[in-house]
Amino acid sequence: MHKFDHEAMNAKLDLLICGCDRNYARSAAAECFEKVSMLETLLSMYSEGSDIDMINSSPVGGIVKLTGDACDCLMQAFGASAATGGAIDVCLGDYFSRRKASKGGEKIEPVRGRFELDPENFYIKKVAEGKIDLGCIGKGYAVDEAVKILRDTWEIGSAFLNFGGSSIYAFGAQDGGDPWKVNLAGGVAYGIPESGAGVGASGTSVLGEHIVDARTAEVPQSQPFRTWAFSGSAAASDALSTAFMVLGESEIRRICSENGVSAAVQRSEDSPVEFL
Repeated sequence: MHKFDHEAMNAKLDLLICGCDRNYARSAAAECFEKVSMLETLLSMYSEGSDIDMINSSPVGGIVKLTGDACDCLMQAFGASAATGGAIDVCLGDYFSRRKASKGGEKIEPVRGRFELDPENFYIKKVAEGKIDLGCIGKGYAVDEAVKILRDTWEIGSAFLNFGGSSIYAFGAQDGGDPWKVNLAGGVAYGIPESGAGVGASGTSVLGEHIVDARTAEVPQSQPFRTWAFSGSAAASDALSTAFMVLGESEIRRICSENGVSAAVQRSEDSPVEFL
């Protein structure tokens, strides 16, 4: 097993590769890390000249030509918002950035931007003032793109990617044949099928109850300690685990049923992990 890591998007990406020699694995990892760094320059709202920065800086009525990656990530972000009934919304970027900069106690009125995406021609139009923030899906999207490089370009048969603990994807098996596992909490682990799966994780252990319900632009009075989403995509799992922090159990079950994903919740630090 060969281990590599890379800093990007204010987090560390850990990459484990099995089934090949170290020099080959190192070259594959280097291409993955180059792609992730490139995605950071395209998708960050704080990177001057990024696709997202150009969208956010454009006037109402302005049209921005997108790169393929930015267009694809935006499509997935808008899809996740629709699937969750608006519980997550990347169009609240202006509100999120002002809320993060506030000193607390200050009333911040939400500004929800509206945008029209033309994925066939890679254009996006700003319809109403606001900004986009891909924080709930960006790392997951980067993991998915790295997985494509490992599988399609380098024909790697087994790897485990963990981006900041919140965006995970694994496929194949460990050296010796044991399946990859993601430790959740309390000794409970999620086994990754050899065909691969993405795991998204969100929680309150670091920042407390801070995740905003985009439908109300408020932090719910009570949030679970941790939530996880399991799907065929790290991006989808990343976004859905965030949404699950503000949704009720019946809503989570409906989303899982309609979208072919699964979920787990830990309601408090001392509670067991419940698979839904």
